[in-house]
Amino acid sequence: MLQAFQEAIKDYKVPPEKSLGRDLTAKIGSYVSFLIECRPLSISMGNAIRFLKSQIAKLPLTLSESEAKTSLQSDIERFINEKIILANKVIVKHAVTKIRDGDVLLTYGSSLAVEMILLHAHELGKQFRVVIVDSRPKLRGQRLLRRLVEKGLNCTYTHINAVSYIMHEVSRVFLGAESILSNGTVYSRVGTASVAMVAHASRVPVIVCCEAYKFHERVQLDSICSNELGDPDAISSVQGRVDVNHLDGWSDIENLQLLNLIYDAMPSDYVSMIVTDYGMVPPQVYL
Repeated sequence: MLQAFQEAIKDYKVPPEKSLGRDLTAKIGSYVSFLIECRPLSISMGNAIRFLKSQIAKLPLTLSESEAKTSLQSDIERFINEKIILANKVIVKHAVTKIRDGDVLLTYGSSLAVEMILLHAHELGKQFRVVIVDSRPKLRGQRLLRRLVEKGLNCTYTHINAVSYIMHEVSRVFLGAESILSNGTVYSRVGTASVAMVAHASRVPVIVCCEAYKFHERVQLDSICSNELGDPDAISSVQGRVDVNHLDGWSDIENLQLLNLIYDAMPSDYVSMIVTDYGMVPPQVYL
């Protein structure tokens, strides 16, 4: 998205008798509206858009059009490098210290930050096993599993319905996050809270890895008041199983609705530590 904004700013021309600040802000707003029509914005996308609009508002009036555009493109590039790329590297540096030889590490779905941590720990020669817990309909964990196995990591793959069985083998849980809310709630892919709850009940430490640009001042206590709905057809069938057809034609049944939530809200009580690009902190810091 940010790279698309860079290209849009590069091609932008200030209309006659209009100021760059006001007109470009309106243009960015129209682009954002188009994105929202395609899919609701994630919290991190909203934070990035607010950053861009604030940089537009701060542009000195004395700058020429080309200078202003160059400045904005540099601001976006700096945001990408510092808040995303470098942030992940710092998170990896902190989190890898929590991995010891002989550990069994569990993760859910697929998180870029967690993947980088596991690969870096493997490169350092640490001996550990990874348990990847997955769930339908996305099955994102399969892609993570394939990449880790190709790099030579020792992996176990299971579905979320078996997480309570496998948890007794686990020494630490590493999870990614879509956002950290101001009351310490972790907003992440649906199923993450269930994994953390089982880990908490089993007294297994839960470490959440999240870049600081994903933090948000919003307070949320559950995953119903604000969420994103996925395609209901995605949970009405099982890919590759033509015999599982019990919900065929479900949309024609008047008193039946399918609920496919994309995210869930994990209470801070289930989180042992949050690893960010500013260091490792307990979730209570954000309360």
